[in-house]
Amino acid sequence: MLPKVARDAAAEGVIDPMVLVESDILLVRLYGALKRLVWPEERRPANKDQGLRLWEQVAIDTVRGATPEELGPATGLFIHQTGARLANGPGEYCTELFRLQDRPFYYAPIGKWFRELPSQRPGSGPSGG
Repeated sequence: MLPKVARDAAAEGVIDPMVLVESDILLVRLYGALKRLVWPEERRPANKDQGLRLWEQVAIDTVRGATPEELGPATGLFIHQTGARLANGPGEYCTELFRLQDRPFYYAPIGKWFRELPSQRPGSGPSGG
């Protein structure tokens, strides 16, 4: 049985519960974090499910479309009300921080989460576990 956040993610089409793959863990983790996020001045009743907001879908699709080669240990996802962007390393971090300096944003440590997957742990072998 899937945990509640995974069931909710499946109900909203973030993951397919019939064909689960290891990288779905990233999507469920991100989904769980984003569903709790409310931007300043945003009205979102806690007792009413309103489906995925556009920026949530963009953030999830950004991670879904990333290849393992793009997800280094320092990869982060900068999420704001109008989209999301992956950043790798100090230069890209600084660019995103400068670009978002006057806007609220959420940072998700996607690279760290990716490295915590069982297939990425030392000794898991090239087959992915």
